[in-house]
Amino acid sequence: MIELTWLEAVPPRDAAFDDLTQMVRVLAARPHHGLRRLQPLVVFELWLSADRARWLVGMEPQLAHTLPGELTAQLPQLTLTESRQPVRPAPVTARELRLTSLIYPLRVTTARAVTAGLFQAQRQLGSGEAVVLQWVVGPSQTSTRVPVADGPLELLGFATRREPSGDEQRAWKQKLAEPLFGVRGRVGAVTKDPRRAAELLRPAVSALSLVSGSHSRLYASPQSSKTATQLHQVMGRMRSWSGIANAAELAVMMGWCLGGLEVPGGAGRFAPAPPSLLRTTPPRPATAGRPLGVSPHPASRGQSVWLPPASYATGSHVIGPTGRGKSTLLTHWALAEARAGGSVVVLEPKSDLVTDIAARLGEHGNVVILEPGTNGPAIGFNPLSGPRADAERRADAVLGLLREVFGSAIGPRSADALLHGLIMAARLPDGTLCDVGPILSNPRFRRTIAPQVGDPLTISPWLAWYDNLSEEQRTQVVMPVRNKLSAWTARPAIRHLLGQSAPKFDLAQVFDRPTILLVSLNAGVLGPETTRLLGSLLLQQLWHHVQRQTTRPAAYRRPVTVMIDEFQTFTAGLDFADALARARGAGVNIVAAHQHLGQLTPELRSAALANLGTRVVFRPAEEDARPLSRVLGEPVTPEDLTSLGAHHAAVKTTVAGTTLPAFEVVTPPLPDALRDPVELRRLSAERYGADPVAIDAGLLARWAGQAPPDGPVGVRRTSR
Repeated sequence: MIELTWLEAVPPRDAAFDDLTQMVRVLAARPHHGLRRLQPLVVFELWLSADRARWLVGMEPQLAHTLPGELTAQLPQLTLTESRQPVRPAPVTARELRLTSLIYPLRVTTARAVTAGLFQAQRQLGSGEAVVLQWVVGPSQTSTRVPVADGPLELLGFATRREPSGDEQRAWKQKLAEPLFGVRGRVGAVTKDPRRAAELLRPAVSALSLVSGSHSRLYASPQSSKTATQLHQVMGRMRSWSGIANAAELAVMMGWCLGGLEVPGGAGRFAPAPPSLLRTTPPRPATAGRPLGVSPHPASRGQSVWLPPASYATGSHVIGPTGRGKSTLLTHWALAEARAGGSVVVLEPKSDLVTDIAARLGEHGNVVILEPGTNGPAIGFNPLSGPRADAERRADAVLGLLREVFGSAIGPRSADALLHGLIMAARLPDGTLCDVGPILSNPRFRRTIAPQVGDPLTISPWLAWYDNLSEEQRTQVVMPVRNKLSAWTARPAIRHLLGQSAPKFDLAQVFDRPTILLVSLNAGVLGPETTRLLGSLLLQQLWHHVQRQTTRPAAYRRPVTVMIDEFQTFTAGLDFADALARARGAGVNIVAAHQHLGQLTPELRSAALANLGTRVVFRPAEEDARPLSRVLGEPVTPEDLTSLGAHHAAVKTTVAGTTLPAFEVVTPPLPDALRDPVELRRLSAERYGADPVAIDAGLLARWAGQAPPDGPVGVRRTSR
């Protein structure tokens, strides 16, 4: 038994006859070794069992470092994985495959029919049974002389050697069009019942016989245990061959020409996950990255696939309709980032994602759950808070957002009044968005704050003009925006969120120390318009901190992940393409998730498809399959995407600067919950929330021109 190096092979699903012929040609260039100048052997085996197909490539050690690369260079999507102990059960019986002619070519137009016939034979296999097809490729033939068979008289010299006929010369010339090899073929059966072996071998031999032509035929010798032993040992000391086949004929007889045929154990629709992303054991949290799922590809079946931090630094795009696995993947990612010690911001318009994450978080020092509309202490944020010198920028940003949300409902005169009201509120030391309505409608409050916020060039002249208007004129100016502003004060959930002048939680904390911020803006509770407005306000304030992050030295920038489910809901007033670029420069990675492309405006769609470097696509809607297949690149087709199962996804990413072909993963189910998320919500509210009664009292006192009863709303007075 000769020493061989074995590789598990997975030919591409669309491997065609021409592709396989090109791959086999490289065997003609094998080097010669030793005194006998022998070319190292190469073995191709196809193993068929009841539930899968396996391909093996064996080679003598002299070829182990060069031949795999040469084969994959000719067949780029071929996957070869070294196997130190390949599963090769010993057949109980086998048949030798022989060719009746050394001269006449076989029919190579039957490549796909041969492969289909072999896999049809697979259907009769039971548990523990297998059929193996083996081709041992020996020396390449270089002689152009027609190998006319000599009879006994010619061999003894009693007769002149016969010259080849014209048909034989033409046939040999046709066979010489491809490199020639000495070959030995065998087909064997693995079964507990030796009497069934003939029944198992017969369909495989019938499929292979489809290559037979009018002058050259493939046939099989009677079955024997001796041939089975030879198959298992591959080759003894004496090397002999049962026929001559050229590269094209061998490509047909190997059983590799799948041509789009779906076979169990085959490559499937996608390339294998790259080895650099595979993990056999859980990685250390600090270096883990993000779990993508488990590889279903036969070359790496069952191995975990992880996305390294460098690959998702350019942002991630996750798309998939409800129920396909998108939220499960996002939960896995958030938990991985939390374990690694990074900061995570999760923003969603429902509550399921936040609940799933909160239930599975381990012990973490800073978890903030911002969920308007819940009972108890209210966690808030103040988009107008900041230094006075920056008040105009904050006011202008909020105005831009409001005009995008409410559109033509805010005309030029109303927008001017709203801008000045926002500037005045932003200049107040304790100003909030809830103050803008009273500033425009409450003369007493306006006069009280005028000395604090006025200036001779903008606010004071505008106040003089505004106060000189009649009540009817002021109503005409303010009425278009008044009903919009009243939502900030009329609804307790929004008032308690936006009415805190100095919330105990500051978004800057996300960039200063490990913090998990979970924001649930449930559209079913708040209403779609309010959800959109609040989420956009929060993102706007977050981008301000992202820009500040760029002023820090790179070594001091804490990794931050911003995960936005249904991200198109919250991008009002935001240049998303610019935000992605700024986030990259600040070390902030964005995860933008949604259900289908129809949710995105043309500008948002272009920004997401062009600027997010990692893409995860769960089975899309029919109308999205074609554009997404183009984005994922060849050879992915729309049918490949619409055939994905639940929790299966196609992934395209970049590793070490190289964009990889799309590969498939299966997202595993979530781990069991570690805690009651209600308890974590309560702890978060107690730590970072303010008493709603105190918030309302502070607002009323300020609007009445009195000092708030307990200092800035949202901060508890500490005893000395």
